[in-house]
Order: sequence, then structure tokens, then C-alpha cells
Amino acid sequence: MEAKAVSVQSYRGITAVQFFTSDIDTFDYMPLGKAAEQNFIKLKEINEGGSVNDVFVINSSDKYVFMMDGDIIIGAKQNRIINTSVLLPPKSKSSIHVSCVEQGRWSNGGGSFKPSDYTAPSSMRMNKNKDVFTNLRSGNEHYADQNRVWESVSENLRDMKVESKTDSLDDVIKEKKEEFDLFADKFSISENCNGIALFHGGDFIGLDLFNSSEVYKEYFPKIIKGIIWELTGKWHTAEDTKESEFKYRTLEMIDKIESQEKNKFKGAGVGEEERFDDQALSGFKLNYQNKLIHLAAFKSN
Repeated sequence: MEAKAVSVQSYRGITAVQFFTSDIDTFDYMPLGKAAEQNFIKLKEINEGGSVNDVFVINSSDKYVFMMDGDIIIGAKQNRIINTSVLLPPKSKSSIHVSCVEQGRWSNGGGSFKPSDYTAPSSMRMNKNKDVFTNLRSGNEHYADQNRVWESVSENLRDMKVESKTDSLDDVIKEKKEEFDLFADKFSISENCNGIALFHGGDFIGLDLFNSSEVYKEYFPKIIKGIIWELTGKWHTAEDTKESEFKYRTLEMIDKIESQEKNKFKGAGVGEEERFDDQALSGFKLNYQNKLIHLAAFKSN
């Protein structure tokens, strides 16, 4: 995979490196938020009784629709997060695996879900990825450890000093939205990019790469807010590192990810996943029709 780092932006020790790859915009698909705005997507409980770790999604459009791992969906009987990235085929009905991020509610919150402007914090995405990989290797499906997700939600509420009657991750967003948004405004999207790598000081935190620049534009602010959420209260002055060094580290990380030993699994929608997990890196690639749809990688610890 050929890649070129385009921009380096830093604030309070967080550095975002944006880049593009040679296969940018070679597959046409739509992000969840845009599809929901145009009423192409309906997310609802799997049935009238509901199931904590499953939801039903209808794609009524003629396009492929993408949902990212860690996407937060709000409403119905309780708020959830998507367990893995999913590419939904046109005119399709699918059951997808999710995790609950609102332990104290099981009641009708409007009958259906709507996507949030946030994704889960990066450590929650990373831990969930590890759980899903473990389940898939055991011959199971894309389920995560629900108790570990609930523990992570409780830690977030406690660390952020947020009260929540239903132990809801969304209450952190409501309480801290102004703070998160002001911080996120320090980072701006670079045109014609489809990937972002994030560092804290000089340490690699995570990387997301999409085929589509349109999908990247939707997820850029969500990913930025996710890392701000993760590191709130842990700010420090960044290392005296030159832009060229961060660009080099990003391209080096892409090479490391490419060389990781991977296990292949059927995707949650269409396509195939290639998953990897060791002491240094954890993540996955979602491929379809010989195209990379989404790559997510995280520092393992």
C-alpha cells in the first residue's frame, strides 16, 4: 500500500497526522450518518422483546452503507455501540452485533436508533476489538465482553465525574460536549485524505484508514473527539518532534500493520476481515471486492 502523509497538527500533546493512500476513492460507499440523514437507514431492536447484543438494520438505498466499529447509536430500549465495522449491501436487511453502553435502561426510547456524533473512546474500541477477535477464533460471532464494556462505561462516568441515572456513556457526551467540541476545533480536516494516525506525545495511539474520502470526512471529527475523550485530564506538552518525524512514524506504522500476521474471518456485513493482535498492535482490516474498506489499528495497551 502506497501512502503519503499530508499534514501534521498538534495541540496539548495530541498530534494528528493525515494521509492518503493510492487506492483512495476506488469503491463507492456511504457513511452511516449521511445515510441516516437521508432516511436510507433504519436501526431498530432485533424484535419486539429486544436483544442486548443485537440490532436490526435496514438499508433501503441503492448504495453500500458503512458503519464503523465503536459507532454509538442512541435510542430504542438502550444505547449501544457497534462491535465491528460493517459494510451493508444495497437494499438489504441485516442483524448486527452490538454492545450495550447504557446498563440502567431497558425501555422504549423512541422505537429506533439514531447515530451519535461520537464514537467510543479509543481504549474501548481496542478492548472490544480484542474480545471480538477472541470470539471469532473460538468459532463464535462478532460479540464483545459485555461486562468489560459496562466496566469501561462506569470508569468513564467516574473519571469524568458525570452523574448518570442509567449508567449511560451518552451522559458523558452531554456533560462534556462543549469542552470536547472546543478542543476538536483545534484540528481541521485536510482535503483529499482518507486516513489519520494519532499520537500522544511521541506515543502512537491509533490509526483509521478508509477507502472513501467522503466516509473519512464524516469520521474525522468523531475520531478526534474519541481521542480527546480518552485523554481528557492527561494533557502534556508534546515532545520537541518535527513534523517530518511524525510523518515518518505514520508511514512506518502503516508498514508494521501491513506486515502483521493476520487471521481471516467473514465480515459482519459483506466482505472479509483480516484481524491481528499482539503485545504491540491490535486491529483489523475490512476488505470487499479486493478493496480496503476500513483499517483500524490501536496500541495494544
